[in-house]
Amino acid sequence: MESKKGEGTFSEVFMAQSIRNNKFVAIKCMKKKYETIEKVKKLKEIQALKLLTPHEHIIKLIEVLYDEPTGNKYLR
Repeated sequence: MESKKGEGTFSEVFMAQSIRNNKFVAIKCMKKKYETIEKVKKLKEIQALKLLTPHEHIIKLIEVLYDEPTGNKYLR
């Protein structure tokens, strides 16, 4: 990860460079922990981003990363 871009009550946002294509991406790290990937996929934020992509005024959701041992969730 390159640098921290912002922080709020529920998440932090970092800038990173993709190792796949060298493009810069935003990584949103959610502070709340989740027990399963199924619970993560049901979140309204993720469902809305999937439904509204592509849109010129909404950032594209590339993928949702979930770390099962820690319960951490990341949006890229």
